[in-house]
Amino acid sequence: MKRFSEGFRSLRVERSHTRPGHTHAHSDSSITQATTEKLSPLVASPISQRMHFSVGSLIFTPAPGENRLSSAGRICAVLAAGLFLLSSCESVSPPDAKHHSSIKAPGHWIAGSSYHHDLIPDCNWVESFKAPELTEYIGVVMTGNKDLKAAQSRIEIAGANARIAGAELYPQLQGGFSGQREQQIIVGFPLGPPGVPLSSLSNRFGLSLDLSWEIDLWGRIAAAKSAFVAEFEASTFDRSTAELSLAGQAAKTWFALAEAREQVQLSRSAIATFSETESAIRERFEQGIEENGQNLASQLLLAEADVANAKDGLASREELVGRTSRQLEVLAGSYPAGAAGKSASLPGFPGSVPADLPATLLDRRPDLAAAERRIAAADKRLLEAKRSLLPALSLTGRYGTVSDDIGDLLDSDFSVWSIAGNLAQPILQGGRLRANVSKRDSELQLSATEFEKTALTAFAEVENALAAESFLNRRFEALTEASRLALAAYRRSLDEFDLGTGDILTVLTSQQRLFTSRSQLLGVKRMRLDNRVDLYLALGGSFTPCEAPQDKSPEN
Repeated sequence: MKRFSEGFRSLRVERSHTRPGHTHAHSDSSITQATTEKLSPLVASPISQRMHFSVGSLIFTPAPGENRLSSAGRICAVLAAGLFLLSSCESVSPPDAKHHSSIKAPGHWIAGSSYHHDLIPDCNWVESFKAPELTEYIGVVMTGNKDLKAAQSRIEIAGANARIAGAELYPQLQGGFSGQREQQIIVGFPLGPPGVPLSSLSNRFGLSLDLSWEIDLWGRIAAAKSAFVAEFEASTFDRSTAELSLAGQAAKTWFALAEAREQVQLSRSAIATFSETESAIRERFEQGIEENGQNLASQLLLAEADVANAKDGLASREELVGRTSRQLEVLAGSYPAGAAGKSASLPGFPGSVPADLPATLLDRRPDLAAAERRIAAADKRLLEAKRSLLPALSLTGRYGTVSDDIGDLLDSDFSVWSIAGNLAQPILQGGRLRANVSKRDSELQLSATEFEKTALTAFAEVENALAAESFLNRRFEALTEASRLALAAYRRSLDEFDLGTGDILTVLTSQQRLFTSRSQLLGVKRMRLDNRVDLYLALGGSFTPCEAPQDKSPEN
């Protein structure tokens, strides 16, 4: 459980650390600094000062007296260093996008007490039940559940997509080696025997370093990467949602098994009690004793029916115990042998809901955080689509050596180089680009609507859980009193029956009501625990105060 709660908190911290303007705990900054220090002699050299750049011709002119080929190599190195430094700015996570939605958190819960703004619940809700076996079991579920492992795989896929999209921000550098042997026929020169053409063989070897880079002038590629980052964050929140939901499901299944086991014990007790009543009636029947002038045959049949019904209830509840136990094992990712939860019992109720229960769901529920991240991703997708309408500037460069002798490839005297630029403006695309803008805008509106739907569902879940808390408490009190009165009535009917002042039908009726009320009381106990779990899940955690996560700063 500790792993579960710490993992949930780490997601919130991870999200807040990616806010614009905050320093990332990432090795890129140190790499960039080290690279700058190593390349600073080149950047500050006279060569860079004598380098003239023309947008029209892309001509680099070396200083007088310098070797043109070696100068070109150094220029390519300076260009590569510059492009690396320019591209080292990492795309950050998009800011909060809740402003696209019209849903706002309420000032207080209508079905609960007033809102207190400086207390934010934490996530250690399982601890409130004070059941070590339950806490240990949920920890096992968090480790072995297959759905969580699938969610983790989706996180890794989303992270890889973000890295793939971000790769286009950086210059693409690749090395190449080529080798060619060619034979040519020389026609028209009467130097050889008549009718025999002359031929020549030639070799050509090349070693090159190719550089290509699309300069992200308008932020199109950065927007695409930012969208993937937001989708990655949404996947992490999806996993946190799965963890929270799975923990709630595991707790409810544990409570169901505990109730089923107690119902089994109650059924066995009912069978024993009903059998005693049946034996007493049978004894009187066999002795020929009449009850108020009536024969006891019908009462004996009713008593036997009560015993048979109790045995049916026992078999049904024992089957439920096995089925629920196997469900516990499936949740934990183990074989359903029906041996789990042998020590399961209904824990005590955690206590009343505090009067200062917060209404800041948007800071707590991971499903709302995931929905908000999808709005942010859709917003960046729309920006990417709009930037696709603008011109794209790309640069390419090559530096290497070419010779007919493979031994000369490392000789700078055989160096060759080229630098080129390309500016492309979309003109006629058949409406594809503008249709994509319209599509992305609709996707943004859809994401906002889905967020609003999720928020309304979240608010309804809290209100329903708070309202049900009150109703279930009243039912628990009523059934507790009914069970007490049923026990008193049963004992009184037995005394009156033994004294001969009561009838056997009263005994049969009172014992039926006793075990019915006790069974209903067990059910309401579990329903109260289940509803408290629902309230924890609706709030995204327990009631323990903790620091609220900071929102991402909106873009200017």
